[in-house]
Amino acid sequence: MYPYTQNVGSLIAVIKAIGSHGVPDKFTTKELPVWGYKSSNDRSIVGVLKHIGFIDPSGTPQQLWRDARTNPELAAAKGTKAGYAELFKTFPDAHRKDAEALTNFFKAKTSVGDSAIKLMVATFRALAQFGDFDGTDDNSPDSTEANAAAASNATSAVSKKISGSGGMTINLNVELVVPTDATGDVYDKFFAAMKKHLLDGGK
Repeated sequence: MYPYTQNVGSLIAVIKAIGSHGVPDKFTTKELPVWGYKSSNDRSIVGVLKHIGFIDPSGTPQQLWRDARTNPELAAAKGTKAGYAELFKTFPDAHRKDAEALTNFFKAKTSVGDSAIKLMVATFRALAQFGDFDGTDDNSPDSTEANAAAASNATSAVSKKISGSGGMTINLNVELVVPTDATGDVYDKFFAAMKKHLLDGGK
């Protein structure tokens, strides 16, 4: 079952407000009025926050909640991708899909009526429009090709340097292990360090 809320504006406002509050022991419907959300329709926001991994089933804030304190757009995108994994498996660009495509998906995956389907679509689209999904793309074609080319060039340079010493050939395999969310700067620093210590003799 996919969650939904009638007050999608309040949902996004709550996510934005996370950074201005301390991390609570629990975030439940009892906390909403304290944050200024007193409508009974706001209570469903808690269910959405559970679905996207900001809080666990008991209401305890998770890592994404803490991430949202400094970057709510990126945290929302990551949580949305995880919570709607089946949708993103069907449509890798689900956050760009129109209401018709999303409606067809939710109708096929649930047994609720049209009014609930509309709210599911509205809830997802609110998260999709707010979230920074570009920031969650770990392996864009351009960056992947660039890093592969850099790795190839660095490897051949090391082989050439070592094989030219006294007629002896030494095969050196360098394995690069970085986090999946590493930026281009990480690769640049790695290859700069490799050049300094392996090619330039530490100079």
